[in-house]
Amino acid sequence: MHRASGTFIIMARVSSSFVGGCISIKSFKMAVQKGDLAPVTRFGFPLLVLALAALVYGLYGFDGVLLRDYSIYLYSGQMMAEGIPPYVSVFDHKGPLSPMIAGFGAMLSKVFGGDDVYAVRFVFYATACLTVVAIYLLGKSVFQSQKAGFLAALTFLGFYAYAQAAASGPEPKTPMVLFEALCLMFMVRKKWFWSGLFGSLAFLVWQPMGAFAFVTFLLAATRPREERYGAALRAAAGIAVPLVATAAYFLYKGALYDFYNGFILFNFTHLARGSTDIAHVLAGAAVNIALPYATMLVPILIGLLTILRLYFKRPFEYRFLPLLLTLPAPVIWSLRDFQLADDFYVFLPYAAVGFGAFLDTAARLTSNPRLLSAILGAILLTIALANTWDEVSAGPAQKLTGTTVDLPTQRAGALEIEERFGEDINIASINSPQVLVLLHRQNPNPYLWITAGVDQEIEASYPGGFEGWLQDLEDSDTGAISFFGEGQSLLPSSLLTRENYKTLDAWLNPRYRAEQIGPFWLFVKKDLLLEEARRNTNAVESPGSSESLVDAESR
Repeated sequence: MHRASGTFIIMARVSSSFVGGCISIKSFKMAVQKGDLAPVTRFGFPLLVLALAALVYGLYGFDGVLLRDYSIYLYSGQMMAEGIPPYVSVFDHKGPLSPMIAGFGAMLSKVFGGDDVYAVRFVFYATACLTVVAIYLLGKSVFQSQKAGFLAALTFLGFYAYAQAAASGPEPKTPMVLFEALCLMFMVRKKWFWSGLFGSLAFLVWQPMGAFAFVTFLLAATRPREERYGAALRAAAGIAVPLVATAAYFLYKGALYDFYNGFILFNFTHLARGSTDIAHVLAGAAVNIALPYATMLVPILIGLLTILRLYFKRPFEYRFLPLLLTLPAPVIWSLRDFQLADDFYVFLPYAAVGFGAFLDTAARLTSNPRLLSAILGAILLTIALANTWDEVSAGPAQKLTGTTVDLPTQRAGALEIEERFGEDINIASINSPQVLVLLHRQNPNPYLWITAGVDQEIEASYPGGFEGWLQDLEDSDTGAISFFGEGQSLLPSSLLTRENYKTLDAWLNPRYRAEQIGPFWLFVKKDLLLEEARRNTNAVESPGSSESLVDAESR
């Protein structure tokens, strides 16, 4: 919990700076007319937004729980720092760019000698802070108002589900929102190369974002005849640069097929999701929006309605076209697949700039728009700061992370595994890679998790199929297999084929027993448990009867 007094002092200072600016309006106007404030207004507001983002996101701290998905990207980053590319180090079906960014953080930790988890989190934290600046620039460009952009940025700071993970990730979609906002902003400004480049980068984070690169090229290719060719060529060049560079990297590493298989092929052949019934998807989406974004539901609704209104009021005005043409793609995708709160990230720029424009328009209708804008900005900043308090965010935090466990507790739990069974114990993961990340261990194979159809990928591509994969785990003398951790919702059996479930159960049953160690659950080899029992009690009996997979998961 943060100290209220210190936060109120910060709020008071920021609010006073807003109000104080209204006192010397006449002097300000004269300076603007002379051009004296051009550099200040050009760089001052982005720097202020950056400072506020650093403050708000920094208050959440860097010790949030390391969730399963975050650990997948951290592990991939650790391996990339050792020269092993994504998809080879860990199989995944999403884009390569987030693990590459994590790899950059891990490399920084090696250069400067810091903790790699904190280094990666700092890189993603910096990315999140820059995202708020990009939202400011997007709102300013679309609605041609600095105040609209500034209010959009302050609105964005209040989105708890994005803010909480800013410094406690790495949340893989954090950089996606940065690239999305920059793609839209440069599209509005008709900077085709840069719009295409950032659209392509967003695609390399999450495949459905390819729609943004497509819209960039579409708008460029439909420009007036005299500029059409050059615009389309620049857009195509911007789109191509990240794709070619990424393909070249994997080709150099001899992993081009691994990249193709994980990024594209698997999603068409083996990916398994839950129910695709629209009513079921919408019900899940409602829950995953209402709770994690509870303090900003009204601004989100108003912001999105403001954007939707443009379809009817001003659909052909160019500065709105980038928003109006890109929005349908994530809407259609979300009707098919909406899993968690981070699936709503793609809509946050629309909601933020829409609400910022709504407030700016409302303020213009009053007798003193600057004063009202300052008050509204102070209110939005207050909400963003209040979200960092445990008392305010307890409900959203529980839905978002599912636990009160933090990173130091997880570190202690991981160390306890080595203390109990020795530092030379071989550890693997089938659903919970946090232990591997925290102990800097390498999995015996690329499959850190087997849910969502990955078991079918193993069956199809691993030598000997699913049984061959299990045999390799046995041959590597795996002493403990991490399968669950605090904050997780998916069990290792989720969406496994019935045949593979039975095979896994039959293999685990005589060899391993489920143990909770700190915030983690592991299948520990019964021989190791027997040795531990002998050391502690001089016992010679078996450490326990056989236990099925369903019994272990129910515990």
